[in-house]
Amino acid sequence: MALYEGIALIQEKQAVVLDLGTDYTKFGFTGEAAPRCIVRSEFWSAAERRLRRVHDYATPDELYDNLVHMLHLLYFRHVLVNPKERKVVVVESLLTPTLFRETLAKVLFTHYEVSGVIWADSPRLCALTLGTPAALVINIGAKEAEVAAVVHSCVVLQALVSQPLGAHAVHAELARLLDEDNGTTLHLPDDVIEDIKVKTCFVSPLERATAWASGSPPRAARSVRYSCGARGSITVSGRARELAAEPLFVRDGELASLPDAVLQSLARCPRDARRALAGNVLLAGGGGPARPARALAAELARAARAALRRAPARAGVPLPRAARARQRAGLAGRGGTGR
Repeated sequence: MALYEGIALIQEKQAVVLDLGTDYTKFGFTGEAAPRCIVRSEFWSAAERRLRRVHDYATPDELYDNLVHMLHLLYFRHVLVNPKERKVVVVESLLTPTLFRETLAKVLFTHYEVSGVIWADSPRLCALTLGTPAALVINIGAKEAEVAAVVHSCVVLQALVSQPLGAHAVHAELARLLDEDNGTTLHLPDDVIEDIKVKTCFVSPLERATAWASGSPPRAARSVRYSCGARGSITVSGRARELAAEPLFVRDGELASLPDAVLQSLARCPRDARRALAGNVLLAGGGGPARPARALAAELARAARAALRRAPARAGVPLPRAARARQRAGLAGRGGTGR
């Protein structure tokens, strides 16, 4: 290596990593174990005198302005770096609209004059952290849950499955249960619903979920009181704490639950990769309540057995191993790559 090449290599600054999600945005540097900041995808609009969400736009010009303000907030308030001096790695969903991707590129190159940008899909980046040749990535985002199979650092596009089973579905169910518990329509804001979900809710085991669905519900978990400040306090029953995440697992006639989406993705994968994928399930994203990995593994096993009973000829789809279901919270944080 020539001397000047070594000097240039030493002077190369770390690239920034940008993950613009529907609800939350992550921003940091390459080579670091965690983002420098995880903030809500919103900014203060001086013209409207209110907080404005990045994804609330009606025209491409509004989206352009939203991205300019959001990136200014990230660069000059949270990390304090010059955007012209650093390249950018954009982490995105495979289903990101073309308009959003092109507008973001226009903002980065035209307005902030960055030296280079690379777009990377979140399933591939999540699988790379495991160091395994095959992984099935389940990303629970803000609006949707995406299931993607990654085999030797390549996403199997024909096996990509997306369902509207993100954090918003959990929030809607939790709001309904809270209204039933308190006997009135509470009209709680989204940030309060999310805080209640994070602090009080959890995913119950398969046996308890089955008992709740039957005519003989089990003994409920302990109810808690949640303070809403000036609104007073509300009751969060044990039933609401356990059943808030049920929209992710409830099966219907269209097979739109999260376990069914996983089985559909496995069935579309090459036969020689199905066993390895079923043995390495990576749960990413923060859209669901706490402890979803064990419940999802049990639901997957039950759904796989039911599918094999209905169609024995499709025995090439192996049962996912509950012991290998993994959860990596923060790899594609809540809403980070969800649409």
